[in-house]
Amino acid sequence: MTQRTGAWPRWSRILGVLGVLGGAILAMVWGFALKNVRRPRFGPPEAFPDHLFTPFVARNDLGQTIQAWYASGTPGLGTVLLCHGHGVDHTNMAAMVGFLRRFGLALLLLDFRAHGASDGDYTSIGLLEWADLRCVIDAARERGFLATGTPLAAYGRSMGAATLINGAARLPEIQAFVLESSFAELRLIGGRDFARLSGLPDSFLTDVGFHLISWWVGIPFLDNRPVEAAAGFAGRPVLLIHDTLDPRATRPDHDRLKAAIPQARELIVPGAGHVQAHQVASTTFETEILGFLRDAGFPLP
Repeated sequence: MTQRTGAWPRWSRILGVLGVLGGAILAMVWGFALKNVRRPRFGPPEAFPDHLFTPFVARNDLGQTIQAWYASGTPGLGTVLLCHGHGVDHTNMAAMVGFLRRFGLALLLLDFRAHGASDGDYTSIGLLEWADLRCVIDAARERGFLATGTPLAAYGRSMGAATLINGAARLPEIQAFVLESSFAELRLIGGRDFARLSGLPDSFLTDVGFHLISWWVGIPFLDNRPVEAAAGFAGRPVLLIHDTLDPRATRPDHDRLKAAIPQARELIVPGAGHVQAHQVASTTFETEILGFLRDAGFPLP
């Protein structure tokens, strides 16, 4: 009888310790999630040719002001919409701006909601940002920046690529898509990031964290599954770029997206980390994109 009585305090202590550990891990998950959905703090912007661009604003479906920029190119060659990733702003596209302008392409850029100069406190990390693209394209057309009959393509990195996939069906005027380092499901990349940065294994507590943060900000983050939205391309040309050293958008993510977009071309860049293809293999990267755009109907030289 005495032994049994002593066992319960031991189990109580064990359960108490497990509860504290579980609570601590859940608090870490919550803090990680909240940090990633709040407006990020930006470091110094990259060198960016502001003088080349005409700024303008649009309003998305929530009434938020979305800041955008347009740079003209050689008439008739076409326009490329550049979609930045999570935690940065349009200036992160400086190298892409330099590359595409060398070939005379017009450019359209924006800061997604809760990023850069645009309104918003929370990002959906690519689930709902297609509405920011929708309003910017409409506003650009109203201002005469997008001439009827001139081709429009889009390049997106990470969150920007996921946004284009999630919104493809709602953005029919985009004729061709270049997508680098997109995730297949936000839940998976979130679990990988948390495990990699915390040193703790992904677990059901990650799901609990997603549910809590969705309840807190009113965004259904677990619905963010670009692989299930890929049918929205409806046969339009797609170039999928995978960086082989990417610990976030992994090769299985890429392969799932490729299977969901059967018409997609692939560019696999050895030795590149997350969204580093242009930095690591600039000649191959630029040659592949230009060839892809030509095949998609852009009258490039």
